[in-house]
Amino acid sequence: GEAMNSGRGQGVRGLRSLTSGAGRREGALRVTRKAVQAAGRGRSVAGPRVAGIGLGLGRSKREANLGRRATCLASRRGEDDGGASTSQPADEPSAAFALLSAVSGVGALETAYLTFTKVFAGSVFCPTSGCETILESRYSEILGVPVALFGFFTYSGVSLLSRLAARNGEYRAGVLAGSTVLASVSAFLAYVLATQFPDETCAWCLASCGLSFCSFVLALWATSDGDPVKSTIPPFVASPLIVSALVALFADADGSLASEDFELPFREPEVTTQSSREALNLVQKMRLIDAKMYGAFWCSHCFDQKQAFGKEAMKNFPYVECFPEGYRKGIKQYAACEEADIRGFPTWIINGEKIEGDQSLETLGETVDKYLAGKDQDYSFE
Repeated sequence: GEAMNSGRGQGVRGLRSLTSGAGRREGALRVTRKAVQAAGRGRSVAGPRVAGIGLGLGRSKREANLGRRATCLASRRGEDDGGASTSQPADEPSAAFALLSAVSGVGALETAYLTFTKVFAGSVFCPTSGCETILESRYSEILGVPVALFGFFTYSGVSLLSRLAARNGEYRAGVLAGSTVLASVSAFLAYVLATQFPDETCAWCLASCGLSFCSFVLALWATSDGDPVKSTIPPFVASPLIVSALVALFADADGSLASEDFELPFREPEVTTQSSREALNLVQKMRLIDAKMYGAFWCSHCFDQKQAFGKEAMKNFPYVECFPEGYRKGIKQYAACEEADIRGFPTWIINGEKIEGDQSLETLGETVDKYLAGKDQDYSFE
């Protein structure tokens, strides 16, 4: 019996040994199969710890590569900029373009107002004397188009391009070109003011000159890139050409421009419109209260005012010409205009009340009726 039990025990142990051995072999086969499958997918199955180490090494390699790339880019930028210590701060050009956009925007608003008054025959508010005289002179138009309209488009273009340049650095050449045009035209008109209108002061003209020159200086600053000479050469080459073109446009028939011998002979423009009954009645009423219109033969607003009354009304129209002998440098106004202190054309004086700028028939009629009110007389004329 003992021998039988001993044999059975050995048999059981043998079976266990065989089972455990088979289990180890099967486990080894499973590991091998997983390794083969993982190799096909490019993964490691060396266990969680080994896998973690592998991932950490992968991250370290990627971070090292990114670091090397960043270092290379930084070094390249440093070489392109000539070093951080010698390059211009990046925010300076942007600030200059932003300021230029604001200044030229103000210029656009000013010229828009002047264009509106010129086109729609409105009177210009002027804190000084001489605005109407200068703004209605032959220098206020180029080929029949108001100079202020050209200024509006140029100022607007410079303002828009400056805003874009402040954001992405583009359109710098356009900004400099537009500012050069503004400064060149203003320099020419400043010469005209000084030589042809020495006794007149036009606040709008002086303000426009200041804005133009300020825009030009800001454009040079914004586009200099550390080399102001390089950015200054093109404007100073183009500016004389622009001024020469203006001289040609404003030249007299003999080719001279507002020189010492400049003279504009008197020539009264012909009124061509038909007079209405309202205009004829208004002229009769004006003569009763000694109302007068003071003007100049070259003043377009004066002519427009006469056109509103019509040619029939001109027979009795209460008009005073301030330059009956023509216009030339140094000539003074007609004595009656000097005594009335006329500073712009047209100017109405109705019963002592001074009204500057051309007016509608309705406005003039209301003013005249105001001074005729209370009189026991019928002022309707047939």
